[in-house]
Amino acid sequence: MLYFEGEYFGGIKWNGIGYDKFRNIVYELKKGKGYIKLHINDYLIYKGQYYYGEFSGIGQKKDFFSKYEGEFLKDVIDGYCIEHNLNGDRYEGEWRKNKKEWYGIKYYKNGDRYEGEWKNDNKEGYGTIYFSNGDRYEGEFKNDIYDGYGIFYSSLGFVYKGKFKDCLSTSILFAIYKILLFLNIIYTIILRYKNTLLYIIILIICILI
Repeated sequence: MLYFEGEYFGGIKWNGIGYDKFRNIVYELKKGKGYIKLHINDYLIYKGQYYYGEFSGIGQKKDFFSKYEGEFLKDVIDGYCIEHNLNGDRYEGEWRKNKKEWYGIKYYKNGDRYEGEWKNDNKEGYGTIYFSNGDRYEGEFKNDIYDGYGIFYSSLGFVYKGKFKDCLSTSILFAIYKILLFLNIIYTIILRYKNTLLYIIILIICILI
């Protein structure tokens, strides 16, 4: 069932005070402006302002993947908007025709955070990404990954300045840092679970014997 809540006048110009509920009433909106709640089978699709039959102004919109709160223009997200993704991610920033554009901040479920420029729904331009492990990258992004000149700050105190390609650097020093970081992780795991690892090793030896 599809129903409408809002302001109307004369049944055509939705510009007065009132309430109505009909099947497919939303498709009859042609003129006027006001406030609308659009439901499909009791599921709220859009709640907010409209203008001449289109979602325009401040509103909230839902789909199967996300909830959007912000500015709309002619049925699309356009302006400042907050996206709450069902996977736990959140974006706060500018949009253009339903796509992230210009500047915004994205919070990831795993604890990472990106602050910077966007283009065509991807991280593009200059930005900073803060990793949950304490690492940080500041510099150029392309096609949603860091690509170009940038500075990588390690939580261990290592700093690398240079060019990156597809999140990687051709620098030998940076490669060495990655190896040391991996070895540090392995060392930490061994220290934390040394008793368990020792038990597993003894168990494997007993099985093989």
